Order: sequence, then C-alpha cells, then structure tokens
Amino acid sequence: MRNDTTLCFCTLAVADLEVAEAFYVQVLGLCVSRRYPATVWLSLDVDEHRGAGFGLIEDAQMARPSTKTMIDLQVGDLGEVFERLATLVEVVEPPVLTGWGSYKAIIEDPFGNRLGLVARN
Repeated sequence: MRNDTTLCFCTLAVADLEVAEAFYVQVLGLCVSRRYPATVWLSLDVDEHRGAGFGLIEDAQMARPSTKTMIDLQVGDLGEVFERLATLVEVVEPPVLTGWGSYKAIIEDPFGNRLGLVARN
C-alpha cells in the first residue's frame, strides 16, 4: 500500500437496523446521512466532509461480533460524553489513559460491537 492510503468507510453488520439506528442516533448523537432501503443499509455522518464514513447494514442472521474487533470514535470531551452514556450503554472499560497519551473508554452497542471513545489531548 502507498503511504497516502486512508480508511474511507467502515460498515458494521447489525441484527436489527431500526434498533441500531436508534442507538447510534439517539444515544450516541450521530446523524444519518444516507439510506439505501433496498439493501437495508444506512450511513452515519462521522466525518464525511473529510472523507470518512461509517455505515450499518442489517443482517438478521448475524452472529455476535468478535470482542477483538473495535471501532474508535474520536470525541471532544470524553468525560462529558462518558458521563452521559454510562447509564445508557454497556460499559466495557471506563476512560483510561492509554500508552499513546490519549484517553479511551470502551462501550458496546446493542449487538455487542465494541466502540472505543477516544479523546486526544
């Protein structure tokens, strides 16, 4: 791969797109940017103006995801975000200082997908 390669899109499979949309929009505060009903897929605006995308696709036969797989989302104020989410989500790990100098908390969505919430100081 060339050095100018960047991640441009990531799609998670979920067992129920409606439940997933409610979680990512109402709980995490993301916005739906596109929908493709024929494929039971939607895109969430995480940083699309700079080329990054994050999608959800329904797969009713989906098995529980690997606990080794995680998607990190950079947030502005991790303390504030974590305080708001702590009673609404499954917390895997509260905010900790990482070896890279950032702070990170780990939560799970309703389907067991692990999400890292990262603040870079």
